[in-house]
Amino acid sequence: MMIRSNFPWMWALPLCALLAIALLLPAPAAAQETASAEEPATETTEEEEESELVSFFASTTVTATGRRTEAFEISTPVSVLGADEIERLAPDSAADLLRYQPGVDVNGVGPNQTRPVIRGQRGLRVLFLQDGLRMNNPRRQTDFGEIPGLVDTESMESVEVVRGPASVLYGSDAIGGVLNLIPKTPGYRGAGSMAGSFVAMSRSAGDQWKGQGSVEGRWHRTSLSLGLSKRDADDYEAPGGTYGDISLPGDTPVVDTGIEDESISAYLGQQLSDSQQLFFRLQRYSADQTGFGFVEPEVLGETDPFRIRIVYPFQDFDRLTAGYIASALETAVVDSLEVKGYYQSNERQLANDIDVAFQLFPGAPFSTVEADSLNTTDLDTFGLRLQGIKLAGARHLLTYGAEFYSEDSQNTDSSVTTTTLRFPFPPFEVPVVTSDDVANTPNAVNESLGVFLQDEIDVNEKLRMTLGVRMQNVATRAEATPGWDVTGLDFDDDSVVGSASLVYALSENLRLVSSYGTAFRAPNIVERLFNGPTPEGAGFQILNPDLTSEESDNIEMGLKYLRSNAVFELLVFRNDIDKGIIQYFYSDEEIAQLPQDLQDRIEATQVDFVVQQRNIDRLRWEGVEMVIGYRADNGFSVGANYTNLDGERFDSDNPPTGDTATEKFNLRLRWEPPRGIYWTEYRLRYNGSQRAVFDPDEPVPPVGEILPSFTVHSLSAGVTLPSTGRVGHALTLVLDNITDELYAEFSNASFFRPQPGRSLTASYRLRF
Repeated sequence: MMIRSNFPWMWALPLCALLAIALLLPAPAAAQETASAEEPATETTEEEEESELVSFFASTTVTATGRRTEAFEISTPVSVLGADEIERLAPDSAADLLRYQPGVDVNGVGPNQTRPVIRGQRGLRVLFLQDGLRMNNPRRQTDFGEIPGLVDTESMESVEVVRGPASVLYGSDAIGGVLNLIPKTPGYRGAGSMAGSFVAMSRSAGDQWKGQGSVEGRWHRTSLSLGLSKRDADDYEAPGGTYGDISLPGDTPVVDTGIEDESISAYLGQQLSDSQQLFFRLQRYSADQTGFGFVEPEVLGETDPFRIRIVYPFQDFDRLTAGYIASALETAVVDSLEVKGYYQSNERQLANDIDVAFQLFPGAPFSTVEADSLNTTDLDTFGLRLQGIKLAGARHLLTYGAEFYSEDSQNTDSSVTTTTLRFPFPPFEVPVVTSDDVANTPNAVNESLGVFLQDEIDVNEKLRMTLGVRMQNVATRAEATPGWDVTGLDFDDDSVVGSASLVYALSENLRLVSSYGTAFRAPNIVERLFNGPTPEGAGFQILNPDLTSEESDNIEMGLKYLRSNAVFELLVFRNDIDKGIIQYFYSDEEIAQLPQDLQDRIEATQVDFVVQQRNIDRLRWEGVEMVIGYRADNGFSVGANYTNLDGERFDSDNPPTGDTATEKFNLRLRWEPPRGIYWTEYRLRYNGSQRAVFDPDEPVPPVGEILPSFTVHSLSAGVTLPSTGRVGHALTLVLDNITDELYAEFSNASFFRPQPGRSLTASYRLRF
């Protein structure tokens, strides 16, 4: 595996070397993790003594193993961002938090449409969870998936990212990774206590503002919380400059990146006993018109513009969750138990406004096609997850359970296409108007049932082994839809996956980790049954009822080092996806072999290409992830991570990672005096260049065949003002893209959607 680089390692590598040396040096006596450390010179409380034994870089995860576990003690690579980090970064959505994490990129633009890319996998290959329950749905496009923007960042206690397959615990779609948003719950401050907060945020990009307020209380055994937020943003501007083959003369609007949205969240909990709890959680998200974002074609210098505008006129999302959580049961079959059920309604519209200019023959005036289409989707989902944990003997910890969900997708499509043919001779202009109200995808029900079992085995004092298995069935049933013959469009996929991992304690602070696991992803409704112009507008997709589930084999190994003031991780991985689902681009010769009525429909849309979702032999991603960090006693800390990713498509010389960075480097420098009231931080993010075109019949994007590298700098600072009674105040400032660089995240570069220019975010937080 070759590591390619254009980054100025002249200064970056020495920095990493110095950090590595710092890790190997003995920790200061006051920060030793062993019980035999010398007593400090000054008297400390028991709580302070315990805090000295905890690493500054330690984190716990519930997503990676299904229970609260120290991340250092497991082989699963996981990134955990707590509430403090969320406040520091002041993100628009959870996906924005991930730009500085190893192995993760971001797809999409604007406050609403960003999504994670994990180890080169995006869209439906990343499972999106909230509180461990599915948010993915079968009516999203392959490369996009559900949006984390449905969940307000102020309602999150933490964000966890599992880098790599996790199908044993979570089933289909967890083939590339998992994003889990852990919601806040009311804390205990004594019977009859109440608390709350108010947040006001302003961001110069898009002249955005946001207000959020929450209140929570506890009375005897009942707890309650309520949160409200509202946001308004205009389209932001990209800076002038050059990015690949694209040059912008000055600040340029990125159309459809604004939004007006609001969120409501509510929680009601009842403590049935000291070890049993019942809760209900309500969530609502509503947004008006927002879009995928684009730059006007004439600004990009295109002489025969193909203008694509993709917007959501509205998005309404409602979710009700109920759960029962019990611990210390100590029965014959279970010690702790979680039962969670949810119902959600996801209603949205997707509108395409596509303008195409073309010539009937050389020298003729430009003819035009104006295609306007509207899709309305109403998706209702019911889901249930049951999970139990049982300590079996002294060495076995069993996690087992079952999961069911049913998704009912109802959708309609309507389109009007106006084709104006222009000639240099009479009749000069001939308009042709056609309309179509046949849905591009039939109504359908998607159901799944899975059972899983995981055993964590303490082989001896140094070695822990974890074994897991899952069996799952995913079935899709097409329903009666006007204009569709749904005969033969029912599908049934059965999958069995397993995993095995080892954690070996080389010393108190050093772990050797390795794992092997299989995963799967069942094709969704859109991949199998979509038949018509793609939502991106430039292509036409042909349905493929013969698609089968993707299957993956993932293997990785590495080292983890952790002590009170330092951390180091090095992981090497390879993920093979067999029967990988890709967009196959038809050649002109293949299009000519299609049925004539289908050719006529394709020609009427004047699209650039024709695609079909197909299974291919194998896709492979392999890479390296390194994390390093050190914190001095005076409050100065430094952290860095590096990712190298290489992709291979076995049926082609072209890599499947054409819109993902092959290498990525992040650096963080933070100054936060102990028990201080202020902090300041500098961040750097570098993405190396990548070849953009990875299919012989796919058009070259405006940016060119090479996606250029970019480096982004940011500064942030915060201060906590003196409290007045129970009332506290905090102010945070974040300056992004300090150098005002023109760039686009790689998955946004082909359909060019650049990031904002220099932007200042200010947030004020009041707590009571």
